[in-house]
Amino acid sequence: MKKIFKLNFVLLVFLAAVSCKDAYEVDPKDEVFEENAFNTVDQLEVGLYGVYSGIFSNNDSNLINYTSVFADDLRIASTNRGQGIQVHTWSINSGTTEPEAIWNSYYRVINRANRIMKAAEGIATEDADEQAKKDRIVAELHAIRGFAHFDLMRLFSQSYDPSAESVPIVDRVWVYEQPARNTVAEVTQFIKDDFDDAKDIFATLGASTDINRMSSIAVTALQARLALYTKDYDAAINFSTEVIDNSQIATTFNDYIGIWADEYTGETLWQLARTPGQETIGTIFTDTNGDVLFNVSDQLFDVLGNNNFDDDHRTFAIIDTQNFDPDNLMVGKYLGSESNPFLANIKMLRTSEQYLIRAEAYARTNQLTEASTDIETLRNARKDITVTVGFSDQQSALSAILTERRMELAFEGHRMFDLKRYDLGVVRDASDCANAAGACSLPEDDHRFVLPIPQSERFANDNMTQNQGY
Repeated sequence: MKKIFKLNFVLLVFLAAVSCKDAYEVDPKDEVFEENAFNTVDQLEVGLYGVYSGIFSNNDSNLINYTSVFADDLRIASTNRGQGIQVHTWSINSGTTEPEAIWNSYYRVINRANRIMKAAEGIATEDADEQAKKDRIVAELHAIRGFAHFDLMRLFSQSYDPSAESVPIVDRVWVYEQPARNTVAEVTQFIKDDFDDAKDIFATLGASTDINRMSSIAVTALQARLALYTKDYDAAINFSTEVIDNSQIATTFNDYIGIWADEYTGETLWQLARTPGQETIGTIFTDTNGDVLFNVSDQLFDVLGNNNFDDDHRTFAIIDTQNFDPDNLMVGKYLGSESNPFLANIKMLRTSEQYLIRAEAYARTNQLTEASTDIETLRNARKDITVTVGFSDQQSALSAILTERRMELAFEGHRMFDLKRYDLGVVRDASDCANAAGACSLPEDDHRFVLPIPQSERFANDNMTQNQGY
């Protein structure tokens, strides 16, 4: 595979503000041996920082970008100069920039993780503290590798049926191999094993409160998400309950808004820290020169309005209410600061998602009272008034949970997947597709809900098959 198996070795340099970049690249035949590149535990940690820096390293490879632009929560702004148009109008093919960038980015992260795990095997430690540090690094690498395979599976698998073709499992340092795609069942088991390995190691160490790095509770949150996607609802309930019982949720307006101002971290389980000089996630939606690229869709605005616009805290994060214009609704979650506009930490896992996972798992197993309790808890955390929630049947519960997910997790990388999981198509309001070349609806069975395998990948790997429809 072009970027997986012929990927150059990257030595990672730890810069100020925990920023890393590739220091050198060599062809596989000239590769530096791992034992020469990493000789100490401190050097392993430098390499680990480089693994983190590879996740969503630019907006083209950012899952939040692709899934938000693809679905129905955004509309093309009048000042858009072509950014994201192919994805938004579903003009996607195997040569489209974003799928290739996403594919290469995740496998680059996996490749780096594998190299550092391999190097760690040959590094001796001087004392118990250094051994614990090394163990934590390896645990985090297992967690990241599992996470990367999970996202690849979500994006490139035509369905979540266990027998469906998924993505290649890369469990070691590969150079020239040309593997075929594994099945969803095989990839799922590999992800589970990586998560289990990570948690087994974390269990031998002290608890970590650093939300900029993987931790045991972050892995448990990912296990809950994976269980929901693979319809293992009992496991989804158990894992999400473990997270909920050991974390907190923002219950005031100031705390909730503080999440998006990077001032309140109480309900953030894992985030990608961003410092000046790194990619600004907010520029997915608004350019640094002030040009709005994508507006909040009228449809999403109506959903918020129908949910008591002035009362729900989430409205003031989804929409930039400080610059409110009903004809030019700007995304408010990633505004950054006055000195660093649109630069914000990327919230990868939050406790609120776990309430939604558990509520959906309860609903899908007809435990409607329990499902309503979780949605009621979340809504009351997001409102200044007390509300009561009750579901009379499974379908109404699932519909309400989907709407709640849309409001709670907007622009965090979930909407496209939720529509796919619910077997729903994209249906945009007429006003939201006025500038979208007629891209108003996409049927639930359309092949474009799945990303194409990049053409460059297929050129490099004779065993790589393409997704149907491309």
